[in-house]
This record gives sequence, structure tokens and C-alpha cells, in this order.
Amino acid sequence: MEKEGVDKTKAGCVGGVAKTDAPSDSPGRRLQRQVMQKLNEACEGSTGQAIASKLQKTGHMVQTTMEWMRTIPTRDCDILMTFPGSTGDHTLMWLLSRLRSRMPALGVHVRYLPHLKVWGFYMTATYDNLLRYAEEMGLKKTVKAEFGGGKKHFLCEEKESFDGVEDETTFFSSQERQSIIKYMLDNLRAVAGDKLKRYVFFEGQPIIPKCLSKGMIKQILPLHRSEDLEKLKRTWVHAFFKPQPLDYIREYFGVKIAMYCAWLGYYTWALIFPAFFGLVMWFWAGSDEKRDGIVFHVFAMFNVIWATLYLEGWKRRSAVHAYKWGTLDMPSSLLQEPRPLFKGSLTSSEVICRPEITYPSWKRNLFYCFVSVPVVAMCLLVVFCSMLACFELQEVVNQGEDVSAVTRFVPKILLSLVVMVMDEVYKRIAIWLNDKENYRLQSTYENHLIIKLVLFQFVNSFLSLFYIGFYLQDMNRLEEQLAALLITRQVVGNIKEALVPYLWGKGRLFKMARSKMKEQASGEAPESTVTLTEGSTEEENNESSTSDKADSLAEDEEETENGTEEAEEEIIDESPDAVKHGKGFTQAEVESCMQPYMDTFEDYLEMFIQFGYVVLFSPAFPCAAMCALMNNVIEIRSDAFKLCTSQRPFGQRVENIGMWQDVMELMGMLAVIVNCALLVMSGQMQHMFPGLSTTQLIIMAVVVEHAVIALKFILSYAIPDIPEWVEKEMAKVEFKRRQAHKKLEFLRRQNSIIAEDKSSPDKSQGKEKSKTSSKGQSTQSTEQKKEQKGKQDKSKTSGHSERKESGVSISAMPEKQQKVD
Repeated sequence: MEKEGVDKTKAGCVGGVAKTDAPSDSPGRRLQRQVMQKLNEACEGSTGQAIASKLQKTGHMVQTTMEWMRTIPTRDCDILMTFPGSTGDHTLMWLLSRLRSRMPALGVHVRYLPHLKVWGFYMTATYDNLLRYAEEMGLKKTVKAEFGGGKKHFLCEEKESFDGVEDETTFFSSQERQSIIKYMLDNLRAVAGDKLKRYVFFEGQPIIPKCLSKGMIKQILPLHRSEDLEKLKRTWVHAFFKPQPLDYIREYFGVKIAMYCAWLGYYTWALIFPAFFGLVMWFWAGSDEKRDGIVFHVFAMFNVIWATLYLEGWKRRSAVHAYKWGTLDMPSSLLQEPRPLFKGSLTSSEVICRPEITYPSWKRNLFYCFVSVPVVAMCLLVVFCSMLACFELQEVVNQGEDVSAVTRFVPKILLSLVVMVMDEVYKRIAIWLNDKENYRLQSTYENHLIIKLVLFQFVNSFLSLFYIGFYLQDMNRLEEQLAALLITRQVVGNIKEALVPYLWGKGRLFKMARSKMKEQASGEAPESTVTLTEGSTEEENNESSTSDKADSLAEDEEETENGTEEAEEEIIDESPDAVKHGKGFTQAEVESCMQPYMDTFEDYLEMFIQFGYVVLFSPAFPCAAMCALMNNVIEIRSDAFKLCTSQRPFGQRVENIGMWQDVMELMGMLAVIVNCALLVMSGQMQHMFPGLSTTQLIIMAVVVEHAVIALKFILSYAIPDIPEWVEKEMAKVEFKRRQAHKKLEFLRRQNSIIAEDKSSPDKSQGKEKSKTSSKGQSTQSTEQKKEQKGKQDKSKTSGHSERKESGVSISAMPEKQQKVD
């Protein structure tokens, strides 16, 4: 029995490490035994046994590696800050001392991530500090119904009027907690004389963004919450034909991402109309030129009107979402905080009455005119030359003999790939130019970056179509090129956005797990997590192979903390994140290996180009809207998968989709001009009206174009941007809030009066006693005055009678007697 137990233990081990987590009778183990048995039966001899042995070892390695890839949750941590592996103790202690001394509301713990071989700061904050900074950053929360309802800026003085403030665990969502802590980090500012390595900070400069941009901090990421993430996967990623849970997306990822998801869903729903109408037009069109002309005219006008109605409808829908999510009335740009990486000199602000960083606009304008514009023009010239080279290659292929249809399609695919490569190169150039232009607000920075990217993308994506449609005037070639560009971008875009980042992150984890498994197989001791907290001793931190560095860091920390103020309240994680002798990575290590989700730029830009393909040249290819619809149904779920498998982004509050609404309206206006020009250049109008001359056809096209533009303006003016019921609800909530405020002020005055009466009962009793005593004294004084007056009257009457009797005059009386009388 003892030998049998030893054999069973060896069977479940690889390299002497027991796989205690996997049950011996699991379905995977049974399938593995069956496969190995079949392979052993099939393979006979020494060669077969060698192959079976190799396969068995490979299976054990893969299974053990998968066990290493299990995630152990990280507790008591909202934001993780990691550093490069070469970061020295001085940099860690410099940042730690300033975080704890200048931002005591932030709880910071230093831990070593052994599998990544980097140091990390685990950051969180207490509930009271979150409330205080939520007021400072202007976070909006729901007000109780008895106080008017709706959403308003949180105030600590009025916290009793906010719904759910009593529950510390649910009042702030995990996304709101992380946004508040991020706000605290961004407000860690330098004082005069701060210097780290060779970088000198000027007074008032944000420290953390500067260190992040210079590579002294590797990354700052908010951690996922596993329960909420599983719910999102169940209701969003896997629910293919169900509506998107927009409210839950907003609660977990923030308003900006939720607004993008709402816009993508509305755009996909709106594509149903041109998709099916275009499909009908495509089937109805035939060899008859007159019928083709009718299809071209009708579908072109339909697309233009559809684009106008779709954009106006989205304005109303975005206003509804902004009202529900409390971002309909964003603060003025003059009251917004500057961008963390905004550079300049300190001057006194006339708005906020304190020193603020400013940058002269003439410097920005000079850089824009003499650097940005020439660089962008050079990039556009390179795009044009690349397009001409691809067209020349296409001509060479077309002129060749015995060339297959697949070979003829290669230059079109090559042009699509060149366009995508140029997109990536120019994006880096545009970001560099935008950083050098140094804009104050994050919204202004994003708007100018959108303008640069849209300008280049428009030329890069549509220049070849304009060349074919207006210079070559070949509608069949235009249809082929449009189909190639649209389908290639959609397929490659989905693979690049969702699949590549996921496989990249999993590959890093698999590689890390395999290396750790080999270390354990060779008998090396695994490294465990080193946790450094305030007051920790050398014995407590001496737990791993990194103990020497941990001890030196702990000593430096104690020396630094002697000269700084300790945090008011610090949350200490009693249990370490990593299991010292088990398998698995901590949540912090796993999410550090994930691909970061940069922003919604790529997603909006992709849909903007697709929208241009649909409205600009779709009369030449009526099935373009159907292709876009099919892509977007997959795009919604691929974006959900990308967000749920990438690093969690910080939540941002926005009122609408911003500049993207303007550029799409500009695209809709351009669609009117392009479609009317195509009617003339394609010859469809000549087939419809053969009796008209070229001049008359051009005049007719211009008249139609102006009429459609006028119709667009009429529709834009007639459809209000904000629905009437939203305006009424806003007014109703404001009225209820004012009434509740008056009632609250009255109750406060009453409570203050009652509190004063209860707090000073002796004072009131003393007042009553003083009143009674003063009344008694006044009564006594009046009685005394009456007695004195009576005595004086008696003395007067008696003296008068005596004087009469004696016959002595008053003048003859002594001086004292005269005074008495």
C-alpha cells in the first residue's frame, strides 16, 4: 500500500512538484489516460515508446503550466503602480516619502512581484478620504427623492441628502474609487527644490505624470474586480444577440467608454436601413443602363438623407444618456484642471486666484505653422506617391497575359495593407506633434489629435477612390477597390484589435509560467512576495531570495518616515497576494502582463472611415452598408472582448462623443458634394437625361447639391438636439431640489435652535433668575422711593406748619435746611 501511494504520487508529479490542485479523477485526467493508452497500443517498439514518453511529458508540462496561469485575487488594492526592473532604492523611497508626506489620505504599500521581478506600489484610500476628494473633483452622485432627486455634485456637508451614502461598500463603484485615487495621484505636486536623478521639478508640477513620461514609472493601472468582470462577460461578451448593458458598462468602465458603446450600437442599428435598401437596389439593378441610373440616383439621395437623420438622432440619444449619467452640464473649460503633462511657467490666474501653469499661445502657433503643417504635408505626399506606385503595379498586372483573377487582385490588397501600415506610422508622428504643441486641457489635446488623424486617414483611405472615380472615371474599378478596402480593413482590424492583444498577454503568462515550472523542476526555491509596511522589521521582510534588497529598502523607508508625517489611517493587507509554496500568479502580476487599452481613438477612427465608405461612394457599391452592418455586429462583441481581456482603463466623464460628432457631420456634408459629382462624372445623369448638354447637366447637379444641403440644414434646425422630455425633467428636478433646499434650510435652523436650547439649560435658568432678581430689586427700589417721598412730604408739611407758627422766613433758615427742603 505504501509503495502504491508513492507510485500514485509520482504519477501526479512533474519534476518532483505535486499537482495537488487538480483532482485525480477529473475528466481531463481520464481523457489524458485514454489518449496515452491508445498511443501506447498504437506505438510498438522503442520508437513508439519514445514518442509516447515525449507526448506524456509534453502533456504534463502543458497541464502544469496551465495550473501556474491561475489567478490569485489581490485584495485591498485599487491602483497598482509598477516600476522598471532596474529601478533603484533611491527612486522608490523618493516617491514613497512624497506620497506619504504630501498625500497622507492615500494608503501606499510596497511589495515585490517575484514573477515579474519588479517592485510595485499598492494604493487604496479610506472611505472618509474618498468622500473628501470626491467633493474636490466634482463627482456627481444621486440625490435622495425627498431632497429633489436627480444627480448633483457631491458635498460632504450635505452627504446625508445623497442616496446610499450610509453604505461604504456600494456608494462608490470600483471605477469611481479608482478615478478618485487617480485624481489624488495627479495632484501630488512638487515644491521648490524637488529633484529626482537628473530631472528637476518646478514648483507646482505634477510628479507622477512626469515620472511616467520619463520612464521612471513603468505603468499605473486600475485592477479589475473579478465579480463585476464575470458579470460583464456573461451579459455583454457572450450575449451575442442581446442589447448592450450600457448602464453597467458606464458603472465599470466610465462614461467615455459607455458613450462610445452607445454610439456604436446606435450606428449599427441605423445601418439596417441603408443595408437592406442597398441590397434591394443591388438585386434590382441589371444590364439596363436606365435602370442602373435610377438605382444610382435614388441610392445616392437616400444615403445623404439617411446620414443627416442618423446624426441628428444620435444627438438626441446622446443627450438622453448624458442626462441619465449626470454629464449633461459639464463645467467650463476655464475651471477645468490643466492636463498633467502641460508645461509652462507659473503665473497668477485671474479665475481661480492662485498660481497656475501657463504657456504663451504664440509659441504654439509658431510650432504649428513651421513644424506641424510641413510634417503633415510631407506625410500626405508620401501617401500619394505610395498610392501611385500601387496603381502602376496594377496597370502592369492588368497588361500581362495569362494572369489569373487572384493575381489581378493582389495590387488592391497590397494597397490596403500599405494604407494600414501608413496609418500606424502617422499615428505616432501625430501624437509627437500634439505633445510638442502643448495644449492646456485634455479635451483640447484630444480634439487637435483627432483633427490630425482624421485629415491623414481621410487622404490615406479615400485618395485612391477619388483618383479612380474622378480621374479614371471607371465605376467598375471603383466598386472593386471600395470592396477590397472595406473588407480588408474590417478583417485585419478585428484581428489586430482583439485577437493579437489577447494572444500577446496569454503568451507572456505562458512563457512566465513555463520558466517558473522549470525552476521548480530543477530544485530552485521559488521567490515569494515581499511586503513592506510601516514599522516592519528586518526579520519580517527576510522571507525570500530578494531579502537583501527588501531589508535595505525597509531601512531606507524607516529613515524616510522619521522625517515625514504618517498617514492618518492605512489599510494593511494581512495576507500576501502570492501563495509562497503553491502555483499561480497574483492578479497584479496577471494584469501587468495584459495589453493596455489606450483609448477610444482607434475605435472611433475605424468607424469614421467605415462611415465614409458607406456615404461617399456606396452608390458605386450598394452592398457597402450591408458589409458594414455585418462587421459592426461582430465589432460590438470584439470590443467587449478586448475591454474585458485588456488592462482596465481609468474612467472618464464626457458629455458626448465630442469632436467625432463634428467630423462625421462634415463627412455627411462632403457626401452630398461627392455623390452629386459622381452623378455627372459616372455618366448616369446623361443616361437619365440624354437631351441635356454637359453644361446643363453640371448646372442641374449643382442645383440638386444646393437643394440637398438646404434640406440638411432644415432637418438639423427642425430636430432639437435635446428631447423636450429631458428639458422638462431637468426643470422638474431643479424645482424639486430648490423646494427641498428651502425645507432643509428651515429644518437646519430649527435644529440649531433646539440644539442651542439643549446645550445651555443652565444659561437659560440663570437668565430667569437674573430676570426675577431684577424684578425684585426694581420692586424694592420703587417701594423705597415711595417711602422716601412720603417722608419728604411729611417733613415738608411739618416744616411749613412750624414756619407758619414761628413766623420765621425761609431765607432766614440755615443753608443746610434750605438744601433739604
